[in-house]
Amino acid sequence: MIEQIARFRVVRENIPLRRGLAFLIGGLLIGGIAAKLLMRGTGQIDLADVPLPSRIERSCTPVTGKTAIIVVHGQSNAANYGTTRHTAREAVDNFDPATGKCFVAADPLLGADGIGGSFATRLGDILIQAGRYDRVIIVPLAVGGASISVLNNEGAELLTNGIAKLKTAGLTPTHILFQQGEKDAILTTSAEQYVSLLHQLVKRFRAAGFDAPFYLSRSAKCDYVEPKNMAAVRAGQRAAVDEALNIRPGPDTDTIGNDGRNPDGCHMNEAGTLANAALWAAFIK
Repeated sequence: MIEQIARFRVVRENIPLRRGLAFLIGGLLIGGIAAKLLMRGTGQIDLADVPLPSRIERSCTPVTGKTAIIVVHGQSNAANYGTTRHTAREAVDNFDPATGKCFVAADPLLGADGIGGSFATRLGDILIQAGRYDRVIIVPLAVGGASISVLNNEGAELLTNGIAKLKTAGLTPTHILFQQGEKDAILTTSAEQYVSLLHQLVKRFRAAGFDAPFYLSRSAKCDYVEPKNMAAVRAGQRAAVDEALNIRPGPDTDTIGNDGRNPDGCHMNEAGTLANAALWAAFIK
């Protein structure tokens, strides 16, 4: 784990060095402990056999200057595909795009597919415990296996509905996190195509009047599908950063190695989910 920490490269925007490293190293150390505990177990729990959590509704409003409203978009590693579930310990809520209501954040988060855990639930706890915010509202929009083209075309209704429901609820995002690319890494998407499609997606938010910083991760690792197009996708993710559209660099989640992932080398185990949350926390002001 020490060697893994040394390999992590955290890009920071106006975030003090010590604070960014504290989030990252703290999350990785916790993740390392979790990984050891998991290895001592008798085997992976089949989440399909675990009942879904009870949903406790809370009012979405009022919000204050100390409330973060975080949209989480992308594919499986931004959705509920982690191996373990987590219920927020702090004032973290889950905005459900289907009903337009808020609930106590508990994995699997409403709004994204998958039956496991999400890094976003843990991220909310981290941000509040660090004193960044008093309340965090997570808005999940991610769907497993979606390419950037699908998110812009046949899957665009997910985003359109999410925007509409947020407007109806009177909620304006403060941050938009986008973690995607594994699907395009097995396709033939060029760097130029990725940039064009990513900008189209961001413009959907901008056209709705949502001007929150759009943080774009560098994500393409999913070993079991033999990604042969990683270089182009990662190049596109670097090139898509755009000041005019307020697209900012996010974490390099590919630096989470296989000790933080399932045997498929793709989806996150408990250690990887915690590390993913810590990586994102270093970018959120």
